[in-house]
Amino acid sequence: MPRFKSIVFLLFLLLTFKNISATQVKIGILYGSMLNEINVSYKNGNSALYCDSVLLKQDSRDFNLKIVAQNDSIFAYKGDSIFVCGKSFQIKAVEYSESVLNHPKFKQEKVYSGSLIFNNVNGFLFIVNDIEIEDYLPGVLEAEVGLKRPPEYYKVQAIICRTYTLSHLRRHEMEDINLCDREHCQVYKGVSNKNQELNKAVSKTADVVMVDNDFLLITAAFHANCGGQTVNSEDVWNNRLSYLRSIKDTFCLREKSAVWSKQISLEKWKECMLKLCPNYDYGSDSLISGKDNNFLQFTRKKDYSTGTCTIPLKEIRTALGLRSTFFNAFYKDGIITLSGRGFGHGAGLCQDGAIRMAKLGYSYKTILHYYYQNTSIINLDKLDFFMYVE
Repeated sequence: MPRFKSIVFLLFLLLTFKNISATQVKIGILYGSMLNEINVSYKNGNSALYCDSVLLKQDSRDFNLKIVAQNDSIFAYKGDSIFVCGKSFQIKAVEYSESVLNHPKFKQEKVYSGSLIFNNVNGFLFIVNDIEIEDYLPGVLEAEVGLKRPPEYYKVQAIICRTYTLSHLRRHEMEDINLCDREHCQVYKGVSNKNQELNKAVSKTADVVMVDNDFLLITAAFHANCGGQTVNSEDVWNNRLSYLRSIKDTFCLREKSAVWSKQISLEKWKECMLKLCPNYDYGSDSLISGKDNNFLQFTRKKDYSTGTCTIPLKEIRTALGLRSTFFNAFYKDGIITLSGRGFGHGAGLCQDGAIRMAKLGYSYKTILHYYYQNTSIINLDKLDFFMYVE
């Protein structure tokens, strides 16, 4: 029966992603910015202009408009004159095209390829970038990982971000978009043209994603630095995933974010513990009243035990604003010193470690399999039933 279910799901994937390179995604851009007007102008390519699905101009290779959300409508101004008004205004890409968005609040203009849709939601602009996934990903890579990374690492991140995108297409379903451009989806700031290696990485890994042993798209979690050991998924999200297992990682240990420290007053520590556990008794907390007055993690732990409470370390991290859950604690003279390792939740791929591996010559496939165990790298675009890229 499990084998039958896998085959059924494989067929589903094949039908769903057969033409993945042409898959369009709708991204809510400038999400939550609360803007009621913005300037949009032509950069290159060919677009058609629509108002409420009515074609206004078929071949638009030059436009400079101000889009305004007013009352419950959208107004497009050309100079001081109203060009058009309606419920929705769209700049639809006829072929590859780029448009420029500008606003006094922006430090620099923002360039987007694909189509742009302007709607009015409660008197503010709700802007959607309707774009092919392979054109979307380079902008995600630039925003998520920066411009000065090894080319092989960009391939790693391209596959991770593509997998994330396709596994979260319903994240903002109620708003009729797939994802937004904020941190809780994937950071996205438009066209990436500052480093061609980003575009090359997306192109060279086109249509490639990661799946687990049941051929489901994986949760491609990643973080900045694991401090020498990643964590099990259930230590972060209470959901055990076979491919997010704790591993030792020495590749990240020389990076700046590998270590950190913080001092906390005894009173603040007690306040934090009582907030997380009303039954907390500092007299039974060995960190404060024990013989050695310390809490040590030679390998990562999930919980902190006080004698009367067992508190998940992830909750302590949040309450105290710590960089990670991987820390040792020492108490002396009313001060608790935290000596920590790593930066981030610790599950999945360690970015600093993966970057180091890429610099040392490891392939993107080796890097991905190192951090995501029990997974397969699959090319969805070239499937003939199923074809593995291993």
